[in-house]
Amino acid sequence: MLGIGGGLFTFAALFYFAADYEHLSGWKWALASCAVTITINQLFPASFIFVLPAQFGLFLVMWWAHTKNKVQREGEREQRQKDAMRERQQRVSQAREDAAANTDWDAQERERQAAAEAAAKERQERVRLAREAREREERGRGPGS
Repeated sequence: MLGIGGGLFTFAALFYFAADYEHLSGWKWALASCAVTITINQLFPASFIFVLPAQFGLFLVMWWAHTKNKVQREGEREQRQKDAMRERQQRVSQAREDAAANTDWDAQERERQAAAEAAAKERQERVRLAREAREREERGRGPGS
């Protein structure tokens, strides 16, 4: 019985580490290996020679699952890359829109400042003209009038 138990745990350990290495669930594959070993030992008592082909068959199933899992992970990775690229493009577009809005705001601000300066110059000119007109008027009256 020790040989059967030793083989059981040996195969289980091999499948655990192989599955873990292949990014699969190690415990599930170890339990599957134990189930295969126990099933073969129940069907064919004391016949270790049938356990090896059954374990090899389980290994082929694990290899197929790994290949399927790898394709799925690659597809997910490509999708994440596409999503990341789309998100970066959206951020770049938003940044460009923000920059354009800031540029427009700056242009509007410059226009407001120019209008304010023009209005101030116009007021200064009116005040100067009014002062000159008043001075001419005062000169026109003269000292004796």
